[in-house]
Amino acid sequence: MYRFFVILIRWLLRVVNGKPHYEFHPDYSADETYVVVSPHRSLLDPPVIAAALYPDTVFFLAKKELFDIPVFGWLIRKAGMIPIDRSKPGRAAMKECLKELKAGHNIGIFPTGSRYSAKIKPGASMLAGMSKKRLLPVVYQGPLEVKGLFSRKAEHRVKVRVGAPIDLPDKKRLKDEDLEALDKAIALAFEATDAALDPTYHYDIEAAKAKHKQKNK
Repeated sequence: MYRFFVILIRWLLRVVNGKPHYEFHPDYSADETYVVVSPHRSLLDPPVIAAALYPDTVFFLAKKELFDIPVFGWLIRKAGMIPIDRSKPGRAAMKECLKELKAGHNIGIFPTGSRYSAKIKPGASMLAGMSKKRLLPVVYQGPLEVKGLFSRKAEHRVKVRVGAPIDLPDKKRLKDEDLEALDKAIALAFEATDAALDPTYHYDIEAAKAKHKQKNK
């Protein structure tokens, strides 16, 4: 089912938006399994990033409330997404992530937790430390809403860059200071990968917050 969804997404993107622009850092290897991290900017992030990394699989973590939506919840579960309670992440989600990583599937995490924050939370670093899998920063620059995809103009084109993998400390068990260092490395990697793709790009968090607040009045 995952393969069907991603092939469909790649085809739809090509038809409605034109040829996507994908860039890959030379240190990235499709033969390696990663904890994929990305800044969360849009509901389009998971499908677009999955399309960019195909044929590799990326099973994303998503807030558990989405899985309660009829039909949609069933579809995202079939697409490999893993539910997580963002208020109190439990062992079940971590256990499922570790199982999928061991099976050779990349796990995708948005370490900021939402589209309205730039603060890196420790979940991705913890998972990387437990699984001994390197972190892979990936950024998406493009339309933030589905309707924005229906344009073939260059300025509206989907763009994704896969950055340089982030190495883990050579330790059996990571301490709090190691996890904090990895969180800082993730934030810096997002900045570097964004700049490499487009040095003029800026995601306006305050504008996103204001739009969200207005929509939920």
